[in-house]
Amino acid sequence: METKLIVALDFDSKEKALRLVEELGELVEYYKVGLELFSRAGIGVVEELYKLGKKVFLDLKYHDIPNTVKSAAKVAVEAGVFMYNLHALGGFELMRQMAEFNSEYSKELGVKRPLLIAVTILTSMKEEDLKELGIERSLEEEVLHLATLAKKAGLDGVVCSPKEVRLIKERLGEDFKTITPGVRPLWAARNDQKRVLTPKEAKELGTDFIVVGRPITRAQNPKEAASKILEELS
Repeated sequence: METKLIVALDFDSKEKALRLVEELGELVEYYKVGLELFSRAGIGVVEELYKLGKKVFLDLKYHDIPNTVKSAAKVAVEAGVFMYNLHALGGFELMRQMAEFNSEYSKELGVKRPLLIAVTILTSMKEEDLKELGIERSLEEEVLHLATLAKKAGLDGVVCSPKEVRLIKERLGEDFKTITPGVRPLWAARNDQKRVLTPKEAKELGTDFIVVGRPITRAQNPKEAASKILEELS
């Protein structure tokens, strides 16, 4: 199974983000637009990436009442993203309604349905953080519980740590997508990620997408860094 690389465009301006995309050229097809860049540049940067033939994962982690999330998600579908996400902790009903909306609105527009993904537990969190929130399950049990709810609600997969990929695939099926941040090559710093593995390890566990930011975007030679990661995946 092929594991694809998504480069996280965590920049404070559209110009910086597009400069990196130009530098990486045809080497990278998939990009993540998250809260920082979206807050600065809005949906316009997503539309520009789409025109450049790139596939965008819109990582805004929607977490609100269903009607509000549907209104916001219209923008994602209209802009041609290939994937966007919401928080599983928003509850089963939010996920169920959004899965239904995602299919219906894509059909109404005549566009390909984006993948709809649930965020389980952020990779910056550890077990002690869950206890502080009053969650008594172990971190692994909570991730699996939320992933199971997401599949039952009709979502396409989850964002999770690489360390939870195998468990999710074994319980919920190989077709249920896993998107894994918290991936760091051996030569890169961990920064604020707690539950990390290398690209090679993530691939061996069977994840569908790895999300990599700083090891590429802050490298002296981003193209060389991306090439090294893609080599590791192949």
